[in-house]
Amino acid sequence: MKQITVGFSRASTKFPIFSWLIMAVQRTPYSHAYLKYQDVNLNRTVVYQASHTLVNYMSEATFLAQETVVQEFTFNVSDAAFLAMQQFAVDNAGKPYGVLEIIGLGLVELALAVGIKMHNPLKEAGSTWICDQLVAALLSNCANVKLPMPLDDMTPKDVYALVSSLPQNLS
Repeated sequence: MKQITVGFSRASTKFPIFSWLIMAVQRTPYSHAYLKYQDVNLNRTVVYQASHTLVNYMSEATFLAQETVVQEFTFNVSDAAFLAMQQFAVDNAGKPYGVLEIIGLGLVELALAVGIKMHNPLKEAGSTWICDQLVAALLSNCANVKLPMPLDDMTPKDVYALVSSLPQNLS
């Protein structure tokens, strides 16, 4: 068994307009989702996320210089699931941040405000990533994690609800 932590944070930089906008639209104290784990070979805590225009890894110290942690959830995952997550992470590292995906989710929110329910019209999950959808896709590598909706429609609030409902042991 390995341990992973799924976290939710907000930007701590000088003028984080994008972070503020996400928190305002979602009505949450967080704007970002990430996954972290201890890399025993490097003797470092590694953060994996979609941010700063691409999917990336960074040290926990670098991450904490840019983000304020709001809440974290720690899970035990099977060795097979952890390997699948790491393979997924490497295969997707460097892919672009999903700007169009974010715009599509904004359109979904606007439509919802006037009573229209729709799916994200600018689906890109897989070719590009936004933080919450990246975390949800990573977690879906565990046999006992079922996504509650299509990946392209997931928001930070949806991923938080998913993560907070998961058992501590994931297979």
